[in-house]
Amino acid sequence: MQKKSLLTVLLLLCLSLGSAWAQETVSLEDIEKGWKTKTISNVANGSLGVMLERFDQTWPTWMGASVRDAMEKGLSKMVIDEETALTVIVDSKNGYVGVSDAGTDGESMSACYWNRSNGHKLLAVCMSSPTDPYIEFVCFYDYDPQQKTLIPEPDILAGFRPWTVEEPYSYNLPKQGKDLILEEWADEGIRRHIFTWNGMKPVYSNTEVKAYEDFTIRVRPKGAQPNVKDFLTAYLSQEDMGEAWAGIAQSWKLYQNGMKLIPGDTFTVDVQNGYIGYESVDDEGRQVIECCYWNYADKQHKLVAFTNDYFRELRPVMTESTGLTFYRYDNATHKMNLAFALDLGIDIELPPGGNGVSYSLPRQGKTMTVYYHTSSGKIPTRFTWNGSKFVKE
Repeated sequence: MQKKSLLTVLLLLCLSLGSAWAQETVSLEDIEKGWKTKTISNVANGSLGVMLERFDQTWPTWMGASVRDAMEKGLSKMVIDEETALTVIVDSKNGYVGVSDAGTDGESMSACYWNRSNGHKLLAVCMSSPTDPYIEFVCFYDYDPQQKTLIPEPDILAGFRPWTVEEPYSYNLPKQGKDLILEEWADEGIRRHIFTWNGMKPVYSNTEVKAYEDFTIRVRPKGAQPNVKDFLTAYLSQEDMGEAWAGIAQSWKLYQNGMKLIPGDTFTVDVQNGYIGYESVDDEGRQVIECCYWNYADKQHKLVAFTNDYFRELRPVMTESTGLTFYRYDNATHKMNLAFALDLGIDIELPPGGNGVSYSLPRQGKTMTVYYHTSSGKIPTRFTWNGSKFVKE
């Protein structure tokens, strides 16, 4: 979630980037629609800096301008905004650049290139935005040193079976090495489709699946039994939590150390009742994250719940990071494993005319509420924990 207004960030960028920002930008939606049919000419050479310069002149974005600015200054790292950790990374040795932050729902970009066996280069530029709407795509170009052109290759991954399925993929361009990785969420776990370099293009090699059962989180309680603070600390200690959890992770560390929180952030910590609420408000919207737990009837396990909601003008914005997540904690092993809402008796389905879902965990009691947002208002549905599953009221 953004910690500054968009206007403030743009002003920072303008001051930082100078003349590089003086061009009109193009939306990611328009780039995704147009790049496949537009050859980029007058590319002086195949260096990453020159290729990205011509790409950005053709499809200008604030991200491309910031990369160009960092490269022109000879910087390997340039922090644009310390508060949100908006940073440009330039790894010239490995032919990689990236632009991202640590705590907003803003746009991000990465780019790299491979040397082709025919003397050409393959350039890849990945652009993404997690909300309104979610979008992620990669522009692939062949650099022809004789013609001095970047020629689109939109079908570079054609032949990969899931490639024809309209599912959102997360693209991981190689920061080191040559493997391109596509990730997707599936019923059996996270699929990592690995493409290895054959001298001319990335070719599908194999798929690794990390089963949801393998998503085990070690809880390190301060006492004999964990409290709600231990559960939240363990949850936020995971790697690659993503942008939507970076804000609370940063503020939670400040809270634990008795330090002043980020402006707009507040915590409600009720250890006795096993509840933590986090709220972060700025000019763009409001993020609400909650954590609580219930005991199982067998007295050997606990059910831990986490919610992540983001609102703009009271309307929930649903992304790949928002929603409701459960973990089953084992008192004996001090580990918690991912649990599924359907297995616990919760079936969430938008009614006709619904435009969003939000959640409310109880500070007291065993009843949580799911709100279905419609044009005529919110429709609450309550689920009560009975020691083994939820019962719909």
